[in-house]
Formats: sequence, C-alpha cells, structure tokens
Amino acid sequence: MVARIRSAGAIAAFLVMFFPFLTLAEDVNFSVIPAEVHIDNLLPGESAEFELTIHNKDEIAHNFTITTFPPPEEERREGRAQFPSDSWISFSCPRIEIAGTSQANATVTVTIPQEQKWAGRDWEIWLGVTPESTDLLAVKLYVRLLVSTSGTMFNAGLVTGIAVAIVLLGYGSYHYFRRKTKPE
Repeated sequence: MVARIRSAGAIAAFLVMFFPFLTLAEDVNFSVIPAEVHIDNLLPGESAEFELTIHNKDEIAHNFTITTFPPPEEERREGRAQFPSDSWISFSCPRIEIAGTSQANATVTVTIPQEQKWAGRDWEIWLGVTPESTDLLAVKLYVRLLVSTSGTMFNAGLVTGIAVAIVLLGYGSYHYFRRKTKPE
C-alpha cells in the first residue's frame, strides 16, 4: 500500500514538473509558407530567389530567426545529396521582427558557384524558422529546399571561340580559292 502511494506521489510530482513544458512545446503561434521549395535546372554560376512568408499568429510581436540546417541522411529525399555549402544560401533578413497577428516576407537567394563539377546534381537542405524566445523549449519549423542543377553548363568563351574560328577559316578559304582561280 505504501509503495502505491509513493508511486502515485511520484507520478503526480512528475506531471506537475513537466506539464508546463509540454504545454509550451505544443504552443505553435506561427507558420511558414511554402513548406517545400523546388529549384530545378539551375546552372552553375547562376542564382535563384524565392520568398518565405512567416505568419505571426500571436497577439504580440516576435522576432524570428532564419537559418540553414543539413537534414540527416535518413530524412532526405531519395536521390538527394547533402547541400555542399550553406554559404551558397543567403537571406534578405536572417532576423525579422513581425508584429502581432501579421506576416512578413524574407527573400532567400541560392547561388551555385560557376564550376562544372556542380552541374547535374540534386541536393537537399532545410531552412529553419524559429521565434526568439526565453522559454526552455522552442519550436522550429523547417522548409525543405530541393535544388537541382542543369547537367550542362553553357560556356560562352568556348562558343565564341568556335564562332570566331569558323569565320576566320571561311574568310581564309574564300581568299585562298579566289586567288587560285584568278588568271595570271
């Protein structure tokens, strides 16, 4: 009987201690749109931009922080590799204050370096949005960013060089054969 009273007391103490934390963890007063972003056929050396909309559903203003997060391998989509460098992603405002019951946009820019080795790749990275809080538990919402680069990279220098070579070869051939057909 004493053991049952002690275990009931331990359960009650546990609930009193951890119940406030559970209610804090369930209190999600913001949302982020879109939940998933696809960027396809991005050429190395080019950039792509998109908007994240953060909705503050609370009655008071909150500051939100936007960061990158490499997802664990088992959470990534099939055929997707880890994004090579989070420095390729920039935010118009990594920290943004949003008034109560309103929304704000943040521009996200993805820039792939101009190197052929980055062509024909499929990557995944997550963008985390977190309200700044002094609470022990904070909710972080993630946006899944899927980036695919084009398999071929347009090389303007090579195309220009080939065009100039064709013009010079044609011009030289024209003068050579014209000279040869001229009577002396």
